Amino acid sequence: MEIEKLCEFLVKAKKATYAAGDAAQKAKEKDQSTTIIFEERDWKYHDNYFGGEPYGGREVVFFQNKPVYMMVYYGWVNEKAEDVTRFMVFCKAP
Repeated sequence: MEIEKLCEFLVKAKKATYAAGDAAQKAKEKDQSTTIIFEERDWKYHDNYFGGEPYGGREVVFFQNKPVYMMVYYGWVNEKAEDVTRFMVFCKAP
């Protein structure tokens, strides 16, 4: 697995899931969390979170069914923020 391929998939998965807003398919879990899954060939993105405000969760990327990347997050939306979708990651968006 190459880091560049992970980055390409991660950017694509984020755009297709939480950045897609209501267009993303979400599943409500028994524990009251929400799960969003995106799959493409050997890759799978799994985002599971709790919230509202504040919110928290974790996202995992699997390559050939093995976890290769994980991020844990927690936060809230600042009412004064003009663009809450901008953030820094180790991947450059195309």
